[in-house]
Amino acid sequence: MTRNKITFAAVLMFTSAIFNVGCKKLMDAKSISGFDITADKQSYNIGDTVVFTIKKEADVILFYSGKAGFNYVGASRNYEAGTNILKFQSSLSQASKTNMGDTILLKISTDLRGHDSASIANATWKDMTGFAKLPSITTTGFVNSGAVDISQFNNADSVYIAFQALGKQNVLTQQRKWQIQNLTLSNTLSDGTFTPLFAAPFTSASNVTTDTLPFFQFVGWYQVNIKNNPSFSYITNNNAWNVGDYGINTVNSPLVINNKACNSSGVSIQTAYPITFDPGTTKNNPDNEDWLITSPVNLKLVRHDFPTTVIKNYVNTPSKGTKYIRSNDVYATYSFPLDSTFVSGKTYDMVFDAQNTSDNQKNETVKHLSIKIN
Repeated sequence: MTRNKITFAAVLMFTSAIFNVGCKKLMDAKSISGFDITADKQSYNIGDTVVFTIKKEADVILFYSGKAGFNYVGASRNYEAGTNILKFQSSLSQASKTNMGDTILLKISTDLRGHDSASIANATWKDMTGFAKLPSITTTGFVNSGAVDISQFNNADSVYIAFQALGKQNVLTQQRKWQIQNLTLSNTLSDGTFTPLFAAPFTSASNVTTDTLPFFQFVGWYQVNIKNNPSFSYITNNNAWNVGDYGINTVNSPLVINNKACNSSGVSIQTAYPITFDPGTTKNNPDNEDWLITSPVNLKLVRHDFPTTVIKNYVNTPSKGTKYIRSNDVYATYSFPLDSTFVSGKTYDMVFDAQNTSDNQKNETVKHLSIKIN
């Protein structure tokens, strides 16, 4: 056999193998008919344990207790209007009676279209300064803003939150220095579900410890210098907020001064709170107007509900409270204690979601049980 014939035969064998693999029938998911759940009672007292009987096996069995954050109906919920509360802290230094014209304003826009001075000028800004507590004299620490309700803006697709620092030229004194830190924003629904809006992607249910923490890295801060753009001294630069321009951070900044990544105003980019507007200590400093702005945020964003328990997963890891029976038409039992977080006099929709899956198919059944707490 010649070399060409050998090559041709090899190609035919390879093509045949690919064809056979490609035509292999994909396995269907196992039927889930007959899956059922029963409870040992229909009403319980707080402190009791509900014992559920699982009548048939499934690849995955998820349990939703019906409490806020653990509702089956909320598992696919991603957006819903609620109450939006903004909180932050601010501090002020270099405040004197001769620079009373210097100020900081809290503003919100729903129609900001760009990230430069022209876009800011063309946007519609609602002044919310009167709803927040801000320092008017030099502080030794930070002042809590209080809860600023911005729910009036949640009919928009997104909002921008901004701090506008204004400094007036004064031959007698330096301008005021401002700091902002620990900004948080939340969406609370009528069922008590709490969603932090500047946070990492949600991978678990609510956590009272971490949900109220401020996360600098997820706000997407950027600055826009309107007046008194400093000339670079390569020593220190002021008159701008110390965060990056839009899309610019310490990793991709094209401007590096003294081995530090800087924004377009030559100010070193901050990577953690507090954020500072520093006009320097020079008297007769020209007028300043500088904006500190968040990335756009959808106020209706909701952390979807999560299962209370994964009773069974693909690798057959049983959850706490699961006991395998595998006899008399019973696959397993699941014991669920009713702790003090449940409410007396309320009926909970407790749900089991059973799934059998394959590469190309999913069979699913959902069982609802009404459990009353006496």
